[in-house]
Amino acid sequence: MAITISEKLMHLRAEKGWNRSEAARRANIPISTYQAFEKLNRKPKGESAMKLSRIFCVTLDYLMDDDRGYPPSPLDRIAPGPPKKVVRAAGEPLDLSILPENFRRHFEAQPEKLQDLTQKDVEELSTIRGYGGVPVDPAYWIDRHLEENEALERCKQTLLGPNRKLLLTLLEALYKEEQKGQ
Repeated sequence: MAITISEKLMHLRAEKGWNRSEAARRANIPISTYQAFEKLNRKPKGESAMKLSRIFCVTLDYLMDDDRGYPPSPLDRIAPGPPKKVVRAAGEPLDLSILPENFRRHFEAQPEKLQDLTQKDVEELSTIRGYGGVPVDPAYWIDRHLEENEALERCKQTLLGPNRKLLLTLLEALYKEEQKGQ
């Protein structure tokens, strides 16, 4: 049964017991952007779509496919399995049970990769979906995520330095371009 993104978001939000502003807050997107998705039936793109799939615990494929009705099938849900804790070198436990099996095997083979990750990183990696629902190359996605973290850290450092105004101007221009696409 076909269902619009607007209807799907309303159902998922009702499932959680949230109002629109709570959903927008949890997804860390402007309320006006979220309202456009729900009221004007605009499809989220890029980061907004990923954030919404994450907060509603559904795959990105499910969220974006109008042919997938409500409620989501068990395969469309992102649900953690039984807790599986891994202790990092720094002593902070990480719950890897929310990751696809091939990601968990990758981390078992290369535990040093865990040293640079937080639980939030693991949660972000768990939302990556490829063809058939599972990304084929975990090494690529993990490395890409770590590169993005490094870039964000460099941005933070630049914000503290003399090039702050230049970086803010560039970020504002990028943000405006992204908003045009939504």
